[in-house]
Amino acid sequence: MSEVRGARSRAVRRAAPWLVLVAAAAALPLLSGDPTITYLATTAGIYVLVGTGLNLMFGYTGQVSLGQGALVAVGAYTTGILMADHAWTFWAAAPVAVAVAVGAGTLMALPAFRLSSWYIALVTLGAAMAARSLLVEFEGLTGGWSGLMGIPRPALGPWELGERDILWLVLAVNVMLFVMVRTIVGSRLGRGMMAVRDAPEMAQSVGVAPARMKLFAFACGGATAGLGGALLAVHHGLVTPDDFTLDFSILFLLVVIIGGAARLAGPVIGTLLFFALPELLTGLAEWRGLIYGAALLVLMVYAPQGVAGAWEKLRARRRSSGVPADTAHTDTADADPGVPIEAGPPRGEPLGVELIGVRKSFGGVHALRGIDLTIEPGTVHAIVGPNGSGKTTLLNVISRLLRQDEGQVILDAEDVSRAPAERLARRGVARVFQTPRLLGTSSLRDNVLLGAYTRERSGGPAIVLRLPWARREQAELAEEADRLLAGHGLAGRASEEAASLPHGEQRLLEVARALMARPRLLLMDEPAAGLTPRELESLGRLIRAIRDTGTTVVLVEHHIELVASVADVVTVLDRGRLVTSGPPQEALGDARVVEVYLGAPA
Repeated sequence: MSEVRGARSRAVRRAAPWLVLVAAAAALPLLSGDPTITYLATTAGIYVLVGTGLNLMFGYTGQVSLGQGALVAVGAYTTGILMADHAWTFWAAAPVAVAVAVGAGTLMALPAFRLSSWYIALVTLGAAMAARSLLVEFEGLTGGWSGLMGIPRPALGPWELGERDILWLVLAVNVMLFVMVRTIVGSRLGRGMMAVRDAPEMAQSVGVAPARMKLFAFACGGATAGLGGALLAVHHGLVTPDDFTLDFSILFLLVVIIGGAARLAGPVIGTLLFFALPELLTGLAEWRGLIYGAALLVLMVYAPQGVAGAWEKLRARRRSSGVPADTAHTDTADADPGVPIEAGPPRGEPLGVELIGVRKSFGGVHALRGIDLTIEPGTVHAIVGPNGSGKTTLLNVISRLLRQDEGQVILDAEDVSRAPAERLARRGVARVFQTPRLLGTSSLRDNVLLGAYTRERSGGPAIVLRLPWARREQAELAEEADRLLAGHGLAGRASEEAASLPHGEQRLLEVARALMARPRLLLMDEPAAGLTPRELESLGRLIRAIRDTGTTVVLVEHHIELVASVADVVTVLDRGRLVTSGPPQEALGDARVVEVYLGAPA
């Protein structure tokens, strides 16, 4: 628990400079008394609101959207129509505007289920271009080129909000949104988003449904855009198609990129630099495009993670330069290989697997040729064979990351031949990949906690509202993650980024993430690759300990000594065909295995 509190205090210290910057930016218009500055500050606050939603989509989930301006238009016009034409109050119209924008954002998300990020950008760009045309075409509803005028300000009873009051309202909404987004990012929802962004297959293997997570991200982006549009309508008092040009949509993406994608303060910094500062430098209006074009080019070359990302990197470099070389990474070096890593009991009885006539081809390459195989529950079943024999393909078919061309996959008497990978994760199947797939910019603790994605019972509303049982569950899981890290000698580095680990420790971190799921079936694809002899010895003890707790282990491995010491059954593949299967001594001593895998005797 103390480690978790320490991580939170460090996060607060990292955020302190940006909080001071935001406070200063908010105080300036309130203290100046200049109505122009107040007007610009309110507009900037609305842009921060919209940019924060886009940051969830683009920065944390990897979904590039150029259509946020269209969603802002939806929120603004919905609010304007309800207030100006139907005499609704702002407090009634704004929720409707948010709901309509969420619906529009969800429609934009549908192509995201099948397209890559940059194709999604083209689709959303088309939506942004079409929105302005539709605003003009539906003249009877939207007012055409003239737009909607006479939109009243919000009122509380007889008191109508003034310009400063709207600024206070925008600031209050931004503060609440900042807290909510910070909570989401630090929860399993945020870890799931980043998994979809960085490694979609890994995300599925821990139980994250990419389509559902993308839909959630687009809904969040639509909600903030709709609310921003509602506030923009009452702030300006009118809305016209000229307010929502293509440049307006691109503005929000630039704000996120310049400020720092996947950084909480990114939209604030980006808005101040890309919108507020140019508006204040009216004397340089003729040179503004050149200045900011050059600044953007320099930023992309020397600070691709944005201003906030560059600042974090600079702070990390200063901290690392102050750590003596002889004290760095002492936890890993001093870890006792004789102490077995704690492996918690699985979430149920061990799972068995049966493959019946499984075939899989990639064009003219036949990776699996009619595999019939039974993996008994509660055993360590090793799959060996030369390169290209189909071992990894077999694991991908079992874990449902690949769908077989023919045959059946039976998991504990249930046919899962058409089940998605995330469904198997919920059944207790975990995966260790051939190449470590981690959240590189996230902490070691967050990487391990990602393995508990399907174990958490708190829903999204409970997480966002920080209800007591949700916080209690998160604290308990964080303590369990720290114990697993301690078993690998990484407890003192739990708050470091995973990308900073050497290859061998990244592999062990991935194993720790899989153990965090308390799996009933653990699929391990060459976990010993790149490990030192000391780490290899610890891995052997760990695999036996996992089996002894009641978990079935399917191990693909080239280290024959490790296979012989831990496996109960060994299956040998060659060119997609099953050569033999049996106890280690029998299978590895088979003459056909000696010929095709170990090499025929001279």
